Amino acid sequence: MRWFILLMLFLGAIINFADKSIIGLAAIQIKDDFHLSYAQWGLVGSSYYWLYPVTGIFGAAWADRIGAKKVMGILMLTWAVLQVGVLAITALPLMILYRLLLGAFEGPYSPIAYNHADKWFPPKLRGFANSVVVAGGTVGAMIVAPVLVALITLLGWKMAFATLGAASIVWFCLFQFFTKERPANEEFHSKKKAGRKPERLKIKDFLLLLTKPSALFTTLAYFSAYILVVWFSVWLPIYLVESVKMSSAQMGYSVAIIGIISVLIYVAISMLSDYMFKKSQNWRVSRIYIIAASMIVGAVLLLSLTIFQQPMWVVAAMCLAKGLTYTILPIGPTIMINEWPERGALMTSILTSFGNLAGIVAPVITGWIIGLAGANKIAGYNLSIIFMGGIVLVFGILFALFVKPSSENYRQQRGNNLDNRERPDVKYS
Repeated sequence: MRWFILLMLFLGAIINFADKSIIGLAAIQIKDDFHLSYAQWGLVGSSYYWLYPVTGIFGAAWADRIGAKKVMGILMLTWAVLQVGVLAITALPLMILYRLLLGAFEGPYSPIAYNHADKWFPPKLRGFANSVVVAGGTVGAMIVAPVLVALITLLGWKMAFATLGAASIVWFCLFQFFTKERPANEEFHSKKKAGRKPERLKIKDFLLLLTKPSALFTTLAYFSAYILVVWFSVWLPIYLVESVKMSSAQMGYSVAIIGIISVLIYVAISMLSDYMFKKSQNWRVSRIYIIAASMIVGAVLLLSLTIFQQPMWVVAAMCLAKGLTYTILPIGPTIMINEWPERGALMTSILTSFGNLAGIVAPVITGWIIGLAGANKIAGYNLSIIFMGGIVLVFGILFALFVKPSSENYRQQRGNNLDNRERPDVKYS
């Protein structure tokens, strides 16, 4: 059952990110249809995230109370209605309204999915399980790009959007009728807490928790990586066409290649992190240092694009930069859940929602930066890359220096999750 649930979470993430990224793949057609400037297009990209952080928090908290299965089912049906509703869009205001509502109802999916996977997998497999969910996002955003581009070309961008709505309905039926809310024997959670609703949230304690270095700098690192996530979703297709001078077909295949290789990289690093955690029980080495080093190297590779702009190097560097930087996405939720296990979905939603604040500011800032460069589009894109790479570099370093997962929560979780195995000495340094 656990592997089927993970497969469904993976497929749900594909739909989630395909919904999010198809707007970028159809950017040129939409800009031409509605006669949009770069600044207006940045506004379209940004509008998706205006309510995303808020609804992410409230939706995840709701899932903690009534169950992930019910909430994800409601979300998926709403996505279907909105995607089919694209057929009625005739002007920029309606496009912004559609993106606003889609973001509002897609915001809770990732934190709920991470926490749902946490219910079904033991600690030694949670990094891998989360990386599979993240991989679904990359597949939806990039690997299926040639398919989405073909749909846009053959059917038009509105019908392509509606096709994704049909996929949401299929997912809803499979998930609601063939999965369960939690393992029957609660094998990875203490019997005392299994199935019990979390106690009422105390806002003061919650806010104090968020100011602790581990939660704060994990969130900031996630935020910096999500600037890159948004850039890949909204601006990468246009960048490859306008700056690297690729055709639409070449762009679609390049996006897919970047997606495939980056998935292999961050899944492999997540598995390495799980392996080192299993062997050493050392959070700092297995979770923090490995991820921080990956982010720092990824930032440097990203910055190299401002110097070396041959198409082959652009694709290769983006494969590596994306794969290395994205490692915070599967491991970050594990760190946040460790800080407050009973409110796992809520803690993960804080991480993803604050990370998604990048979605509000990054598209607008990128559009503004590119617009400042005037006719020199290459210079504009280079400035946007420097902006992204610099932020990832700084927050990757801060993540390495200040994130120290809570030993008290870890001891409690460790005691609950050792399923009849020996308990080796735990290192927290």
